[in-house]
This record gives sequence, structure tokens and C-alpha cells, in this order.
Amino acid sequence: MQLDLFEDNRPGILLNIADEFILARDLEQAISVYEQLMADYPGDRHTASLLERVGEWRDLVSGIDANPGNPVHLQTIWLRLDSISHPALRFTVIGILIDAMRALPDPEHIYIPPRFHVGHVLMEAGRFAEAANCFQAALSGEDVPRGRFLAWRGDALTLAGNSDTSLKYYLAAFLDDPFTVDMQPVKNRTITDLHTSLHYEATDDIEEDEQPAWLPVWGWLHGAFTLPLQLAPEETSPGSATEFEVLIAEENCSLPHIWFDMLIHAERLRVMHRDDRELAAIRRLMKRTNGFMFGCYLEKIGGRR
Repeated sequence: MQLDLFEDNRPGILLNIADEFILARDLEQAISVYEQLMADYPGDRHTASLLERVGEWRDLVSGIDANPGNPVHLQTIWLRLDSISHPALRFTVIGILIDAMRALPDPEHIYIPPRFHVGHVLMEAGRFAEAANCFQAALSGEDVPRGRFLAWRGDALTLAGNSDTSLKYYLAAFLDDPFTVDMQPVKNRTITDLHTSLHYEATDDIEEDEQPAWLPVWGWLHGAFTLPLQLAPEETSPGSATEFEVLIAEENCSLPHIWFDMLIHAERLRVMHRDDRELAAIRRLMKRTNGFMFGCYLEKIGGRR
């Protein structure tokens, strides 16, 4: 009876041994175990599927050595990662990919659009703090889509459990470079809820492609972001409605960013440095440039809409 039990358990034992080889990155030995199983149990579809899949990935990862320093080959592996359902194989391939990317010169500055960077592979491995640091390091490169990498840093910090800290990076992304932010995979629920609510509430007032740029204002209106009401050391004056009008008249101005700055100015005047004449002027300008946001602003501060 014990021999029969052992015989019945033999496929499971060998599959576990194959997993151990995979985790040790010895895919060749894992394949040998699968081949032994197929010889003993030729009708086993599960083993046949594993044999085929591990064989494919053995060939793919062995190509890393054949293409040293080639991030495009690494991207090919990354793009196929979602096809791996076997946990041990997925874990091993991610680890191999991370090591291969980190072996390249300046790996943090290697980016292939739309979404291939060492930070993403680290996030897939659950190494969120490392990923956040890699996204930050990427920002020192040239021609970097800053909004995208700032938001990705926010994603990594969110997954690391630092949701509050992450919000300042999302805010910086939407202020500095909103049109490169990758909104679809954003990991922070506060940000996704803000974007969704703005989309549905401002449909007739703000074009969809401009909505990310308005999220700093919308986020403050809904309590997600704070305003820097204290003057920074380099600031000599809080500005004026006249100065903001000049900025708005300039070509290629970012009205959402200027509107956020006007919001800061208005709140400084309202709660810190009261100047009713200037406050009335900046409010008129805010209303003229975006009546929808101005109405929401009045509601927040308890004024009449």
C-alpha cells in the first residue's frame, strides 16, 4: 500500500523538483525532469504544457547572453511576461530580467516607450522602494517625459504603502508635465477617483485631454492636495492679477498651471495677507478663465456660486 501511495505521488514530487530547478535558474535541468515525467506518463497534458513553456523561456533568456547590452531583447521578454502563469517560472524570469538590466550601463536611464524601464520590472517583483528610487534617478536624464516618471514614482510609493508621500509626486507630475502622465495604470486610488470625478463632472467644461492638467486644482478642491500658502524664500512678492493676465496672454501658456498659481495667490490673500481689492481682481480673472473651476472654488470656501 505504501509503495502504491509513493507511486501515486511520484508526478507531484518530480514537479516540485522541477520547480526547485526553475527557482535555481537551471531551466535545462527542469526540462530534463519534465522529459522524464513525459516518458513515464505520456498522456499528462499538464507536464506537456510545462515542458513546452519552460523550453520556450529557456530559449528566450539564453538569448540575453547572445545579445549582451541589447535592451530591445530585454523588452521582448518583458512584453511576453504576462503569458507566464507558472509562479516559479515567472519569479525566475523577472529576476533574470532585473539582473540583465542592471548589468547595462546607467540602467535607470534606459527607457523604451511606452512602459519599459527597470523600475517597472522591480515593481513586478514587489520591490517597490527600489523601483521608486529608479524612477527618481531617471529624472536626471535628458529628454525624459517628467510627468510620466514622476507619476510612476508615485505609483511605486503607493504600492510601498506610502500613499501620502506619493501624492506630492503625482501633484508635481500634473503641474510640470501633465500630458506625458500615463493615467491608465495609475496605482493610487485617490488619483484615479479624482480623475474619474473630474471626467464626469466637467465633461462640458474641460476637454478630456486637458483633464490631467486640471487635477492639481481639482485635487485641492477635493482635499487631496495642499497649497503652499507660505512664501518660499526665493519669492519676493505674491504676484498680482495684472501679472497673471500677462502670463495668460502669452503663447503656449499652461492655463491650468497658471490657474493653480492664481488659486494659491487667492488663498494667500483670503487667509493670510488680506487685500480685498487684489482679491476681487484675481477672482474676476479666475472666473473669466474657467468659470466651472471658479464655481467649485466658491463652493469650497463657502461663498456663493
